[in-house]
Amino acid sequence: MDDQTKNFAILVNTTDSFEDCWLPFFTLFKKYWPNYQGKIYLNTETKVFTFPGLDIVSIQNDKINKGYRPSWSECLKRALDFIPNEVVLYLQEDYFLKEEVNNDVVEEFGEMIRKTPIDVIHLIDACSNGPFLKSEEYPNLLEFSQKASDRISCQAALWKKDVLKYYLLDDESGWQFETYGTKRAHFVKHKIFKINKDFFGFQRNQAVPYVLTGVILGRWKRDVVSLFDEHNLVVDFSKRGFHEPRVPLSFPTRLKNKIKRAPKGIKNRIKILNIILNK
Repeated sequence: MDDQTKNFAILVNTTDSFEDCWLPFFTLFKKYWPNYQGKIYLNTETKVFTFPGLDIVSIQNDKINKGYRPSWSECLKRALDFIPNEVVLYLQEDYFLKEEVNNDVVEEFGEMIRKTPIDVIHLIDACSNGPFLKSEEYPNLLEFSQKASDRISCQAALWKKDVLKYYLLDDESGWQFETYGTKRAHFVKHKIFKINKDFFGFQRNQAVPYVLTGVILGRWKRDVVSLFDEHNLVVDFSKRGFHEPRVPLSFPTRLKNKIKRAPKGIKNRIKILNIILNK
């Protein structure tokens, strides 16, 4: 089976400034997903990374963009255009695996999304607070209701590539993609599901068990320290430092941030209006 006809390809979305995450990420990937045999597309800007036993393709987005500095969404869109598969499993470089991936379940879902009308399958239980709908057709999944929180998320998920591209607006950051993309998704009848952990008897987040975001606002999450120590991964944590709970922002600062975000919010409302009018 060639790569284009596999159930899915893995896309690890990253940036060159997060290069310090790549060695621990792929060390843990190799240990905890030994059955994966396909290509792994690493969405770099200029750098190339290899790891023994893994077929990593460094996309080097700057070569595609020819000197133009694209936004987060533009970078991701160009990476998706680079990948020949119609389904991708979206990951980020700080989703550090901590237990063995249930390869059979992920492969089953990869085949399911390729052969059915399903558009997205979130592979963790913690991606949204719902509400969800039980599905007689797919009892191993729960469907996001139309108004569910976080219908669009950057957590680990299988996506039909054209659906992921549909939600990418060129000037949006990752946070805006999730926040405003979810608002747009409330008005679009895409079939979005998540794993039904009760069907499988899983504990929370057991299909693809990983640290939920190992780097927060550019700083290490303390959860990774014991994981790295357990696997003899040496990282200089002082370069990034550790993320600490933020002090609540003052009212003037919150107001300033709200005003700063207003143009994106207006643009999103216009996009939603166009979706409604074109139904």
